[in-house]
Amino acid sequence: MSQMPLTHKRIARILGVSETTIKSYRRKFPNCIPVASKGKPIQFTEEALEVCRAIRDLFSAGFSVDETHQRLAELFEFITPPVVEEPKEEVEAVEVTLPNDYKLAMSNLAKSMVNLSLKQEQMLKKMVSIETRLQQLGLVNKTSTTSPSHDPVLEEVRALAERTEELWNALACSRVEDLDVEMQDDCSEEQDSQTQKATVHRLVPLRDVISHDPPRKMFALPLLIQNNEGAYTPLVGRGNSRLTLNDFRASIMAHFVEEHCYTLRWSENNSGWQLDLLQERAEVPHNICLIMAQTSTLSGSAMVIKDMTTNGHRITPDALQDFILDVYSR
Repeated sequence: MSQMPLTHKRIARILGVSETTIKSYRRKFPNCIPVASKGKPIQFTEEALEVCRAIRDLFSAGFSVDETHQRLAELFEFITPPVVEEPKEEVEAVEVTLPNDYKLAMSNLAKSMVNLSLKQEQMLKKMVSIETRLQQLGLVNKTSTTSPSHDPVLEEVRALAERTEELWNALACSRVEDLDVEMQDDCSEEQDSQTQKATVHRLVPLRDVISHDPPRKMFALPLLIQNNEGAYTPLVGRGNSRLTLNDFRASIMAHFVEEHCYTLRWSENNSGWQLDLLQERAEVPHNICLIMAQTSTLSGSAMVIKDMTTNGHRITPDALQDFILDVYSR
């Protein structure tokens, strides 16, 4: 036997395999191939050559790693047999997985309930303010008759509906009287046409006036911001989750209350949707206008915000992203 040191390269040449194969033997069978020196390069003992030879032959015969390890322990005294762990008896666990659609629906339902509660509170406050003003003008009777109800929620809703209709009728009558005075001063056909349009507009039921929201499925779409070069930037919320239009709307309704609360008004145009956020009761209102549209990306459909103005002044995409993330993280 040559006295040349047994390195990875030397053993590989003697056994007719690659140097990488010898290194893989050491990884698969740790503590089985004796090392003589850990210098550079690593040198092995004569037993290491015989172990590598046996591994090569056993692998060529189709033995697995565990079977080869067992045979090596039988051939060489310094090799410890592999420890065979008995499989533990597994207790069958029943896991109930809820569909993603169900989880999304429940999340949207919870957010919608919060929004509905906040909107109802805002509507009641506005109705009281309008009713007080109209009573001061003598347009609404201070007393109103309502049928008794054992359900306080139903009674509140019925009272709100009756009060709404009464206020709209009072506003319509007031508008008609003002228009009649104007018509007496000037009876031109143009004024007559404008008067009829104004009267019809004031007599539209409340449920038709406020029904401008986009389809519900759009609120579950993730939000994107389009920069000046036309590229899209996704908005990421807590836990790296995609921020949706519903999340943004719920945050606006939850974190801006009293005189700082926003009134959300939607309108549809040729390019998509326009969302106006109006602070109608603030001394210095911070009114916002968002222009957005539905688009398709590699990840699916999304709502992209193309433009934003604050009190009529356009802001940059970076400032828009900071504003939305600030609202969501409040």
